[in-house]
Amino acid sequence: MSVNHHLLAKATTDSVLANFKSGAWKCCTDVGTDFYRVGCDSTFPSPDAAFYDDAKKLMVTFEFKPPTETKRGILTGLGQSIAYLNSSNLSYLIVPQTLEDFRIGEYMADLYQNQIEENLPVGLILYENNNPTNVSLVHNVNTLVKTKEFKAVANGRFWAKHLDMPIPLFHLILHCYYLKKIGQISGDAFAYCWDTYLVPNQVLKTLTPTPIKDLNGDLIETLSGRKNIIFFEKKIAAIRKLSGPSKGKAIAGLKQDADTSFIGDNYYNSIKKNFVTFLKHIGVVDSMGNLTEDGFKLYHLGLVNGPNSKIFYDYFTQTVLITGHHLDLIFDLDNLCNQYRGKYDIFQIRDIMLNDYEAKGMIKRNPNRKAGDESKVEFLKYEFILWNSLGLTVKTSGIPEISFNWKKITEVCSMPDL
Repeated sequence: MSVNHHLLAKATTDSVLANFKSGAWKCCTDVGTDFYRVGCDSTFPSPDAAFYDDAKKLMVTFEFKPPTETKRGILTGLGQSIAYLNSSNLSYLIVPQTLEDFRIGEYMADLYQNQIEENLPVGLILYENNNPTNVSLVHNVNTLVKTKEFKAVANGRFWAKHLDMPIPLFHLILHCYYLKKIGQISGDAFAYCWDTYLVPNQVLKTLTPTPIKDLNGDLIETLSGRKNIIFFEKKIAAIRKLSGPSKGKAIAGLKQDADTSFIGDNYYNSIKKNFVTFLKHIGVVDSMGNLTEDGFKLYHLGLVNGPNSKIFYDYFTQTVLITGHHLDLIFDLDNLCNQYRGKYDIFQIRDIMLNDYEAKGMIKRNPNRKAGDESKVEFLKYEFILWNSLGLTVKTSGIPEISFNWKKITEVCSMPDL
């Protein structure tokens, strides 16, 4: 998918969401004003966007087709929209009014009226070729065939949330999912990775934290490159200073935090939730915890060229930008940076974006948060760490103090599929 394709898809779905949020459009009689955008499973078949209504427990998915699509491709889009009903309550196909000199919008409208309407919960939205934000709801979904409850991949946000996972560590985790794929291990691949590579039992026995190495035996550093990745380093250092019952209690707590079989909240389950959710959101692991075809291709690329190679980094970047929807974030941030250049720094612009996203339904609104309040977790903190490490941002003089490296972004998004 090119940058232009992604930008068109974003423009149309943003406009569709705005129409629902304003009440101009409603589906299923009275649903739409409480929609917010969510992440969806990026494995086949993968929609371009998804909205969710908490009160109605309603998931809506969207398939976008660009004006460069073929007639056959538009019909394929209809099939994709129908397939999305396996993971959503209803879906919409978004197509241009015309394909060159053919009025594809009118053709699809007739098809929906004669074959789809009242038979399937699949709607049709048209957009103006020269103005993709000008959208029209041609065929709506007023009733549902089934009311099964579906869940988003990540609650409250539509992009793949990245929590300071170095790219070689990402590849090491993929390696364990590959071992499961070929039958060399069974059970939970992430638990195997944790017990074998991240926190082996010897660490707990000797209270000696161990730096993590990639498959080539090289130490894995943080994204900033300032230190090696070592789990429980500070906690073990504190335990070693204790003695008597206090030390025994602390060791028991450490073992519980590292226990992959523990049911409930512990450190392992927290790390697993964050890392595996990211893997699922970028489409390298499916909802059943298995390596996908795209995941295998990316893993093999890193295996052949090395997890620190430029080509592996570039394809990882492409996956995060497009499948993980980080490109959407960058589009919106770049617009705000240009709008407020010379007025606000990047932290103020992030606050503006957070308020704007909540108001527009781009993220789930926190009812306990008021506009202007500081969040406990800095908005997009780890995303910026990742973008900086991948060379997607450039420091500038003045404020805001960064701009985006569109040459790099365009290059990696234009690379051929693996």
